[in-house]
Amino acid sequence: MITASVKTNLILKELGITRFSSRSAVKKSSINPIYAYKIQNVTVLLNKLFEEYENAKKELIVAIMSSTTLTNGESSGQSSLIDSVGMLDDIIDINSKLIINFTSSKIKVATKIQVINSDSIDELTADTQKKKQLWASIKKILNL
Repeated sequence: MITASVKTNLILKELGITRFSSRSAVKKSSINPIYAYKIQNVTVLLNKLFEEYENAKKELIVAIMSSTTLTNGESSGQSSLIDSVGMLDDIIDINSKLIINFTSSKIKVATKIQVINSDSIDELTADTQKKKQLWASIKKILNL
């Protein structure tokens, strides 16, 4: 005898619909990607690839990185996707001195590198007061 539940599953299977999804698929969809952009000793963590930002926001990111005096003002750096904390540790090398986090995720780093959690680039662009707060944090950490 076919129960209602079995019959429902058979009909849904014929339609190509699954009633249940695997846990691994659920976990992957809930992870927000984080992108790292690095110029010399400074790494910034972004919500999307550096190249996907409009020019004004790219210039702001580079200006913030240059203001730390840990870079020589270069505007070209490396972009990469970070899927896990282990990958973050791989991207950050012994020369890294500062990480500025522009994402909503809280970042913990195994090494003793300074991390500044900032508002997003969009928020910094819209509010000069938030830029001042970020600059105050940079000055305090780096003793500028």
